[in-house]
Amino acid sequence: MGYNDREYMQPDFQSGRPRMPGFFDGAPVTKWLIIVNVSIFLLQILLTGKGERLFMQSWGDTSIRDTFMKFQLWRLITSQFLHADFGHLFFNCLGLLFFGPHVERWMKSSPYLVFYLLAGIFGDLVYTTLFFIPGLFESHSLDSAAIGASCGVLGILAIFYFIAPNATVMVFLIIPVPIKTMAIVFLVYESCIVVFDLHNSGGSAGHLGGALFGYLFFKWPPLRPFVIKISQIGENNPKKRRQTRDGRIVQENKRSPLELTKEVDRILDKISEQGIQSLTKKEKETLDKARRQ
Repeated sequence: MGYNDREYMQPDFQSGRPRMPGFFDGAPVTKWLIIVNVSIFLLQILLTGKGERLFMQSWGDTSIRDTFMKFQLWRLITSQFLHADFGHLFFNCLGLLFFGPHVERWMKSSPYLVFYLLAGIFGDLVYTTLFFIPGLFESHSLDSAAIGASCGVLGILAIFYFIAPNATVMVFLIIPVPIKTMAIVFLVYESCIVVFDLHNSGGSAGHLGGALFGYLFFKWPPLRPFVIKISQIGENNPKKRRQTRDGRIVQENKRSPLELTKEVDRILDKISEQGIQSLTKKEKETLDKARRQ
């Protein structure tokens, strides 16, 4: 996966020495999402009875009847950590590994986790809405179950598209494809599966929903502060607190990177078009200040 001219994602804007971080530098949530997904999959295998439905899926998957008609809303979360087989798990974890750390470092960990889970929920809601449209999903029923991290992963991929529009993705680890091309192919492919009710059409609807949530996160202004507020639930004070040498407590009301000003957006666009070397000292300082908040 290419990630060119993106030093604003790195620890120090002033050093002039680009350094690609380790996969999980500044991305603990991504690391634990992968660990939890793999651990639960192994537990699924241990609890699988011969000729029976996976035990954990019986109470953890998402279906319209169980989740909405029986009001078992926890399934909107638990289903995101269940997988049908190793291939299903592998590709979702691969997506988290490649794209998650970049997005988490940009977004910060708490909002990133909230975004990831909400993207998964939104994917299920999109599928549920489309299910009741006449002519779609005729092969499905109210008991059709959905599982997997795909919706959240596609939400992350949508965010990555916006913060690194010139990136190149290594498809199957060997084929370099511009992310813009990949996005078009994805939209056409998944849409065709949904419209013609092909194999895993419900999953494709969820994928489109997760990607749509990422798109709305960038294009619909109220969504960003909503995600931030949810991520701050339980905090006594969302403001930063700092203790001086004389023992006084100073509050620092710093903005999250999600609350980028128009100036920062302009600078990021300049990096995308002209490269990091085109920035002035003042612009680098502005980006550094935004990163540290």
